[in-house]
Amino acid sequence: MRIRSLLVAGGVLAAGTMGVFTTATSAQAASRSSICGGVLEGMYCLYYNSGQKGGATGARENVPNWGNYNGTGLPMNFADWGLGTAGVGQSVKNNAASWANTANKSGVSYFNSNYGGAYDVGAPNSKGQLVNTYNENASFRFR
Repeated sequence: MRIRSLLVAGGVLAAGTMGVFTTATSAQAASRSSICGGVLEGMYCLYYNSGQKGGATGARENVPNWGNYNGTGLPMNFADWGLGTAGVGQSVKNNAASWANTANKSGVSYFNSNYGGAYDVGAPNSKGQLVNTYNENASFRFR
């Protein structure tokens, strides 16, 4: 009888553990699909329109000047992520209205290049509207 009780207890423990793993996987998938257009974790995204619509772009590293992306002399432009075509092909610099952040640290959009002037802070794993840098965003960095 004691062996049967141990087997039943072990089965309940295993089932409970599997339920925890299944729940965690579902929660992770939901967070990726609801923030930043379903992109992989660790990205800060900017959108041409309010409400995370229109052309979009994302960064996984600091961007001192959206108009000279990574020192290439070329601007970073909004792309079509299936959220509407408004703004697609236009420069991200001074054209963003909303943001989403799937990173585990805050993302900051700045009014000026090289992280200066007014700014908006995007909390980890959230999304919102640019207020202080609405259509006046020149640089970005994580903090």
